[in-house]
Amino acid sequence: MLRTVQRAKEATERVITALKELKKSLMKHLFTYGPVPLDQADQVPLKETEIGPMPEHWELVKLGELCRIVRGGSPRPKGDPRYFSKRPTGIHWIKISDLTKYKRGLYITATDEYLTEEGKRKSRFLRRGTFVVTNSGTVGIPAFLGIDGCIHDGYLAFLDIETSRLHGFYLYYWIENIKTYLEKIAPRGTQANLNTTIAKNLSISLPPIPEQRAIARILQTVDRKIEAEEARKEALEGLFKTLLHHLMMAKIRLPKEFIRRFEETGSHG
Repeated sequence: MLRTVQRAKEATERVITALKELKKSLMKHLFTYGPVPLDQADQVPLKETEIGPMPEHWELVKLGELCRIVRGGSPRPKGDPRYFSKRPTGIHWIKISDLTKYKRGLYITATDEYLTEEGKRKSRFLRRGTFVVTNSGTVGIPAFLGIDGCIHDGYLAFLDIETSRLHGFYLYYWIENIKTYLEKIAPRGTQANLNTTIAKNLSISLPPIPEQRAIARILQTVDRKIEAEEARKEALEGLFKTLLHHLMMAKIRLPKEFIRRFEETGSHG
């Protein structure tokens, strides 16, 4: 019984790995040739640029020309009750750990901590929908705020985006695509740190807005499939732990029909 659930989980893990590899390949294709079928890529006229080949009709623009980039702010000292609260105050305190814990799709949706009004004055308050990127430690993880709140100084915020030229979801995936490059160029002290000057001077490939939307839409479709499989894996892990606990306590015997269903699921991998 436990082996059946374990096999289903392993099959799901294989699907997740395959989807992530597919996404990497898709990103390489989309940011080189645009949203064209693979078998038509050789028909796209390309030009060489400082960031690699791209379609001739795309622009190469400094990111700082398209938006205003600012750093978050962290009240000091950390944990001071004048600034921080575990109880809801209406002012979310958005830390890097919240991105890991509460990111749903492209959005950070909750926080573990809050700021007081005094803490808010010593940080940077942003509205829901603002685009942010981690700038220290693990550099280059993009997200949108799904809540109003103050951001930690481990984030850069991208404000006043010129939406007639740059689509927010395209920017998200473009940052995700160059994450490894950002990690390399971020100055290192005790940890990597991506400052606003570096971010403003990044050269971004800029297709026409309809192509930006198409690229983002394709990658979002893959992301949703990955998220669905990850949720399935999490559910199977929970089921495995529950079964193990109850079997050890000799509390349950599962019906044969239930076991057969999971055997069929596991065999798909």
